[in-house]
Amino acid sequence: MTPDRRTLLALFSLAFGLRILYAVIVGGHIDLVTARESYDFRIASRMVESFDWVTTPFAPNSPGYRILLTAAFKLFGVSWWSAVLLNAVLGAVTTLFVYRIGERLLGKRVGLVSALWLGLAVSHMHFASLAARDVLVTFLLTWVAYVLARPFFRMRTAVWLAFLVTLLLHTEPMFLVLLPLLVIFLALKSTHHRALSWQYVFVFVTALLVFFIPWTVRNLIVYRDVVPISLEAQRYTAPVSRLVRDLPPTPAVTHPDAVTVHKPGFLTNEREFWRMVRFAPSPANPERGVPAEPAWSLRHNLASMLNYGVVLPFFLVGCIFAWKRRHRPALVLASIVLSYALLRGFLGGNEATRLWVEPLIILVAFYAIKVLLDLRRAAGMPEEITAKLNRT
Repeated sequence: MTPDRRTLLALFSLAFGLRILYAVIVGGHIDLVTARESYDFRIASRMVESFDWVTTPFAPNSPGYRILLTAAFKLFGVSWWSAVLLNAVLGAVTTLFVYRIGERLLGKRVGLVSALWLGLAVSHMHFASLAARDVLVTFLLTWVAYVLARPFFRMRTAVWLAFLVTLLLHTEPMFLVLLPLLVIFLALKSTHHRALSWQYVFVFVTALLVFFIPWTVRNLIVYRDVVPISLEAQRYTAPVSRLVRDLPPTPAVTHPDAVTVHKPGFLTNEREFWRMVRFAPSPANPERGVPAEPAWSLRHNLASMLNYGVVLPFFLVGCIFAWKRRHRPALVLASIVLSYALLRGFLGGNEATRLWVEPLIILVAFYAIKVLLDLRRAAGMPEEITAKLNRT
């Protein structure tokens, strides 16, 4: 076995084993895992019984995670441990992707340390113990980021990217809002040749439409309407649909003050997305397995500071280094994080939604540490060696 494969096996075993161990230790703790049988769990357990869900409306949410969970139930039986096993495998493979991104694009040590950091992250272990789609979204988004950060050499890269984006959208349709930014990136920055970049855009969009056909046909038969992903996606596509069909806007509905729900604004959502510690009480969310937390929770804040707070300042420094050095991989990773964070400001942000981009935050943070160490080593070196280090 080569050293590279031994490293991959060690990282996978570490991440997988820790997620299983976390589920064994805290899996029965009602304050930590309060909803084993989540909404996706209950739907997937019914989908195992027959294939009627193909031709009948069974749930309004995106089908990606539930179909994968149904496959796990087919193989290992309907149980909470089947969901934990699936999420542990997804979390471990995400760790391997983080290692590959760092090793090939940012530096071998960056990849190794970032993968170890993600493998030891308590927040990712916790969400792996829940039957929820967060771990799958993190895995697919990291894979998409890996494809985007690498140089584009062949047209099949655009086809493969379209396939991954299709899987991501069928798991979390919220990323439909960021799809135009992805098309703009492919048109402007996929290659140095503008004509070739537009060819990538054409191949990507065409392949994306083709991959959408099977589930769109299924939804057309079931709902008698064109629903590309799910009914859940219509909350993002409805404004565009009204604009294309020239329909009147949805009338505003007024409610009495007693039933009016005040939603947090953009700045509040951004603060909740980026924060390292919590100083306000957090309500329970049984559907996602989130217990109520007091205003100051030592367990929560300590884990958050160790897993995320330490790397956040270096992530900001990494964004600056990536921009000043025009480092394409780091720029792509930082742009994905910042674009997603901006979107969460409008849609609502918290630490659970930050989970999806934490692998990219970790990579950019350790890229910054690598650059800082290189600059320190180069401080007493001749100018020729210093210039060579700055180009790496």
